[in-house]
Amino acid sequence: MRARPVPADLSSAEAAARWAVRLDGDNVSDEERRAFEAWRSRSAENAVAYERALAAMHVFDVSPEDASLDALRRAALRYQSERSWLGVRAAAAALVLLVAGVGAFIVARDGGPVASLYEKGAADYVTRRGEKLDVTLPDGSALTLNTETDLDVVFDGRRRTVEVLRGQAFFNVAKDPSRPFVVVAGGKQIVAVGTAFDVRLDQGRVEVQLVEGHVVVENAEPAGSASPPTRDSTASVHLNPGEALVATDKQVVRAAAEDQERLLKWRDGLIEFDNTSLADAVAEFNRYSAQTISIDDPQIAKLPISGVFRTNSQRKFLEAVTSLHPVTIEYRGTDRFALVPR
Repeated sequence: MRARPVPADLSSAEAAARWAVRLDGDNVSDEERRAFEAWRSRSAENAVAYERALAAMHVFDVSPEDASLDALRRAALRYQSERSWLGVRAAAAALVLLVAGVGAFIVARDGGPVASLYEKGAADYVTRRGEKLDVTLPDGSALTLNTETDLDVVFDGRRRTVEVLRGQAFFNVAKDPSRPFVVVAGGKQIVAVGTAFDVRLDQGRVEVQLVEGHVVVENAEPAGSASPPTRDSTASVHLNPGEALVATDKQVVRAAAEDQERLLKWRDGLIEFDNTSLADAVAEFNRYSAQTISIDDPQIAKLPISGVFRTNSQRKFLEAVTSLHPVTIEYRGTDRFALVPR
């Protein structure tokens, strides 16, 4: 059987829905499977959209009597007329993904979720090393995931919760005073209503950069809590725009953010160093590349570096280092380099 090409003008959500239905059928050819794998591996967005399409189809299959889902099925029939290649199940899956921004939940009259495309306790959005991903959540909040980041999303009628399992993400939160937006990371929770901020979790160290609005950082509530966040004034830190907080299991430090614009350049795929030690610069670059750099000599580790580099341009970084300082590159096997004295 010859594989039918997926139209090039489809969004990731629409293409994912089509692939989900096609692969669910009988007599899938090897050519079709190869075409699917090529499409899915083309981008992290495609891979996430396909997982969401499978989840959406499962929700429709296991909840045949739900009125909210019936409404989506009817909408899917109208949507299908515009995309004649979609069956009803694929159209429904695509519609859910498009309306919800690659992720959705169905809400009953009492405000509780009837069915969810998010699996609680598991990463819903993932980036691998060197990847960056933009996501729009069902409430309209926009997230940007940095390299090697895992986020778990749990929305219900009372609160909107995103847990940073690892990595770094920027949050632009849609306003909804009735449902606080809570980001959990490293034993802390950042509570916001409508604001923009950055959260980085690195080996138990949580760093929050507030760009606009207002947030409260406090100890995280026990897992599974269904109530809105409570306030413990003795353990809460209020941040204003331009302020930052760094928290570990031993201390919490609040301070004015130092050069916030520079620290947030990762959203544009850039890293900026300003008289940064080579040790810190190398550690930052290693977050983005499978080719890791090491420094054994403590004197080399202390050398400074300044400049703006693309996160995917390790070679330019190494060229700058070797032209500025008396060091050279030593190859130590596959994907391993070391900076050593020249």
